[in-house]
Amino acid sequence: MKKNASESIPQLEEKVVRAIVGGALVSYKDATERNDAAAIDSARRTLSRVRDLLTRLGSTSKSEPWVWEVSAFFNDTVGLDEQVLEDLMKQYRALLSIPGWETDTVQLPKVCRVVRQIYEMHKQSDCKEGLIKFKLLLKGVVKKVQASYFNREVPDEAKDLESLLTEVESIVATEKE
Repeated sequence: MKKNASESIPQLEEKVVRAIVGGALVSYKDATERNDAAAIDSARRTLSRVRDLLTRLGSTSKSEPWVWEVSAFFNDTVGLDEQVLEDLMKQYRALLSIPGWETDTVQLPKVCRVVRQIYEMHKQSDCKEGLIKFKLLLKGVVKKVQASYFNREVPDEAKDLESLLTEVESIVATEKE
């Protein structure tokens, strides 16, 4: 059976993708600072290819949370705010699909960080409906973590989410009035 050429390409590693994205963004920034039209045009084409790469990585059946983290960073840097929130939500769902994330010392801080980033996006948008949906998301995360740490001290990251929940509930309550 004959293979497609793309089937023999190995999976891209996280550090390689991060380097590609970072390099493309730095090249574009440098070109715009120098006001070099040819370099800007070249950097824009590179950014387009990087966006295609991230889209392709995200469409694989086994998309990792880091893919969405990198994509959110890329889209935030190039100013695609609507796409940033979508990528952060995909990263959030990918992190929650990891078994035992609630007690994992590596995954829990990542979940807490992405939840806080989602909050910042909703806060900037001034969308009441989005903030209400976020409150439900946050409440679910806090409950899962609290249930996992029954009779034990909850990590500081999770305590920060509890205080964030109080803040969000206060904001939502004042907007209802």
